[in-house]
Amino acid sequence: MVRVLLKFLDRMVEEPIIAQLILELKFPINVITAHIDSKGGEVLVEVPQESLNIVIEAFRKKGVGVSVPKLVEFDMDKCISCGSCVTLCPVDAITFTEDFSINFDKEKCVGSTCSACVNACPVKAIRSVKKINNDLNNNHR
Repeated sequence: MVRVLLKFLDRMVEEPIIAQLILELKFPINVITAHIDSKGGEVLVEVPQESLNIVIEAFRKKGVGVSVPKLVEFDMDKCISCGSCVTLCPVDAITFTEDFSINFDKEKCVGSTCSACVNACPVKAIRSVKKINNDLNNNHR
C-alpha cells in the first residue's frame, strides 16, 4: 500500500468523492487521517501499489489535489532516546520500549504530512526522505 495525500477545496467537501471512486474503480482505499471542514481539507489514504497511477489520475480528474508524501526515516545510531519525538507523535508511531529506547513504527507514521518529530529531534536523527514513483514526480500539484 502507498500513502497518498488528497487535498479538497471548499466546494468539494459536500461531495462523496472518495466513496464514488471506491465504487467506480473497485479498489480499496484506506483512510489514515482526515482533516476537513467547510473550507476544504486534507485526507491521507493508502491505496494498493499496483493501482496507484489509476487512483491518482481518477482523483485529479475530479479536481482533487494529489501528492505522495515524503516518508520519515530514523537513524537509530544518532538517536539519543530523549523522547522529544515521542511526545509529539499524533499517531503513536514513535514509542518508548521497555528499556527506554525509541521504537519507530513506519506503518503508523503519516510522514511529511506531520513531520513534528523531524523538527523536534535535537540531534537530527529523524529526517523526511523522498521515496516516490518517478512517473508521479511530474504529476504533483
